[in-house]
Amino acid sequence: MRNPFFSIVIPTYNQSKFLRQSLESVFNQSFKSFEVIVIDNYSKDKTNEVIKKYKDKIIFKKINNNGVIAKSRNIGIKNSTGTWIAFLDSDDLWSKNKLHKVYNYLKEKKETDVICNNEWVIYDKSSKTKIKSFGPSSSEFYKKILLYGNRNSTSASVVKSSFLKKNKILFNEKKSFITCEDYCFFLDIANKRGNFKFLFEPLGIRRYHSKSYSSKIKLHQAAEESVIKHHVFNVQSFSKNKKNLYNKIRNNLYIKKTFFKIFKSGKTFKNLKIFSYFALKSPLETIKFIYSISIKFCTQIIIGAIYKK
Repeated sequence: MRNPFFSIVIPTYNQSKFLRQSLESVFNQSFKSFEVIVIDNYSKDKTNEVIKKYKDKIIFKKINNNGVIAKSRNIGIKNSTGTWIAFLDSDDLWSKNKLHKVYNYLKEKKETDVICNNEWVIYDKSSKTKIKSFGPSSSEFYKKILLYGNRNSTSASVVKSSFLKKNKILFNEKKSFITCEDYCFFLDIANKRGNFKFLFEPLGIRRYHSKSYSSKIKLHQAAEESVIKHHVFNVQSFSKNKKNLYNKIRNNLYIKKTFFKIFKSGKTFKNLKIFSYFALKSPLETIKFIYSISIKFCTQIIIGAIYKK
């Protein structure tokens, strides 16, 4: 399609079963002004068979990304012609009205640079779903997400193409950022004062499974610290005391990490001791964190009741 409104970028590797479902969720969209760009990292499964079915409907690229998914997404961005770029991981799905809802919102809110909707989340070998909420937007958004973490999901986000081109923004391809390259991407957009908007309605399904990078917790945590270190020492300009800022953010990470371990691990007493140690070092940040978690928890219950699946 010439001059599509959306360019949909789908990187994939050995996800043929999920890729078929993801593509079906795209071609079943009620809004039809889009192009689809699939970037395959030389998959060894049945991906080629899936691609054959859609070969006349998609732009297909093959690259060897050496495990760096950022390279695949960047190929998609560079080959896109749409006004807006939508990202979809090949193991995720969209609701049928996803693009229509986003399009209708963007018609009214022309100052938007990034829009992100909520998602349903499915965990491996479980039939239960829950809503994952993103956002909210706020003043000093770059500072907030650097201090307290990412507020976007890649498969739920749509970004204005002209904003990326104007500010020369792509996904960072550093290997140490793998699983958190999206966090760096949204930090870079926020640093250039991109205008973020969030839709409460869940408009897709995000899968967590044994093959997904994001399910590898230790790798993900190391990548998150690497992204933070890069932005604290090489990008941000709001704090001159970079070492102090880095220590503060790392402390926030440990507060968050041990807080969740208390509820998810059998070693509650050990994690409670660790949490207490970091909480005493940063009592104000701990209060802010617990308050934000409480608000998010209540919000998700309300949204879950409204959009019951």
